[in-house]
Amino acid sequence: MSNEILTEIEFDYTSFLGASCSKKWTFLEALSSVAPIFGEVWKANAKGSEDVDSRLWKEALNTLSTRQSDERNLIRLIRLAREEKITRLRVVMPYSLEVEQLEEIQTKTQSEVLLDSDDDALTIILSS
Repeated sequence: MSNEILTEIEFDYTSFLGASCSKKWTFLEALSSVAPIFGEVWKANAKGSEDVDSRLWKEALNTLSTRQSDERNLIRLIRLAREEKITRLRVVMPYSLEVEQLEEIQTKTQSEVLLDSDDDALTIILSS
């Protein structure tokens, strides 16, 4: 029997796109963009007080961008999820991605990406 804990999270990319368009930066976020060490210290202190879902959402708002492609954002999201020790990530998409996009995500993240064509959701199985 494995000691690995299965952490499964759902991330609503549609809601993220809406929220990121209206996001206002805090002073700490602005400072962290100029001097990243401030953000790292703050994140390390705040990490224990929030659940994984909340941390992933906040990190996504600070890291992903509507000015970037969906593939690039999803690759970054998967990397953030991996840092949070998430093993399975379900991403609810507003539309389906092309096969080439899915292959690029899978290749660059070394994860298994499965498409649920019924609701345009992706299930991403993260390898360690």
